[in-house]
Amino acid sequence: LNGVTQNMRVWDNGSGTFYMVWDLPNYSAGGSQLPDNPSGGGLTISANNKDLDQNVQLAHNTSPNSNSWSDPSAVSAHYNMKLAYDYFVSKHSRKAIDDKNASIISITHVTESGQGMDNAYWNGRVMAYGDGATNFKALAGGLDVSGHEMTHGVIQSTANLVYQGQSGALNESFADVFGVMIDRSGFLIGENIMKSPSKVALRDLSNPANPNIFSPQPAHMSEFQNLATNQDNGGVHVNSGIPNKA
Repeated sequence: LNGVTQNMRVWDNGSGTFYMVWDLPNYSAGGSQLPDNPSGGGLTISANNKDLDQNVQLAHNTSPNSNSWSDPSAVSAHYNMKLAYDYFVSKHSRKAIDDKNASIISITHVTESGQGMDNAYWNGRVMAYGDGATNFKALAGGLDVSGHEMTHGVIQSTANLVYQGQSGALNESFADVFGVMIDRSGFLIGENIMKSPSKVALRDLSNPANPNIFSPQPAHMSEFQNLATNQDNGGVHVNSGIPNKA
């Protein structure tokens, strides 16, 4: 999505079709039924511009040529997944998201209420990427976004911080912190996915109140916003600026 050619692993089904299945070091060939059911490894699939609900028909990303892929969102999501995986295994000896070698799944082209989604999220099992709408470009283009969402899965399987109030703000903050540890370009989150030229990023860990970011935040407990639970789950994306700054 950022105009950079990447090197990535894909799977050859033996009949001239290649699938976005990556044999990460946690991949188990004996336990896998490809392409639908890998054991370990990584899988990047598409919601084909549908909401991620029980009726969505997910589709494989395929190509007749392993060196040519027509969907830049899929390439970015697939490649960034590997970089995030590498960080957790090399720096923390973590066996994928759950530390039990479960497959890592990325789903691109996810919509919200049938419209373009200005968001990416971890739904408890997969990383889901929207193509952007008003404020953002395709969110799979941000390595820090991928790292952030994968970290939500790590948090879920470790501290399991309740996604509300102060614990939820800590949840968001840890996801941001690991996002910038994976994407070492600086302390900005989402600088590669901004659509508006007047905004440099989504958040700024070094200066949460930066007026040039999309979501300025408090930077100190004296600025803590005590929001109701129906307001951003009690301010999880607001007050996360405080531990981010710390």
